Amino acid sequence: MKADKLLEELTNVATSLDYSVRREQGTFRGGACVVREKRLILLNRSMPYEAAAVILARALCTLVPEDTFLKPAVRDIIERERGWVAAHPGVTFELTVQEAA
Repeated sequence: MKADKLLEELTNVATSLDYSVRREQGTFRGGACVVREKRLILLNRSMPYEAAAVILARALCTLVPEDTFLKPAVRDIIERERGWVAAHPGVTFELTVQEAA
């Protein structure tokens, strides 16, 4: 599957999980976040489609249940990134809410 089509399919998966995907200009790579109670995945606009697809798949690998039906190319990249995240736990992080003391 071509990179632009793969990115589109990954965006559809994110949308089905109630996440908005936006490509913005800036000095960041991208990832999932929650802003004012809106679930969002940001991607750097200057990245090529291939890199943006990897970042999006890496964000989705922790969000998509393993038993979800996905197209084979989409499942392959999400599973690959799920393995990468498992092998590099210090690179990714979980958001936590801290109460004020």
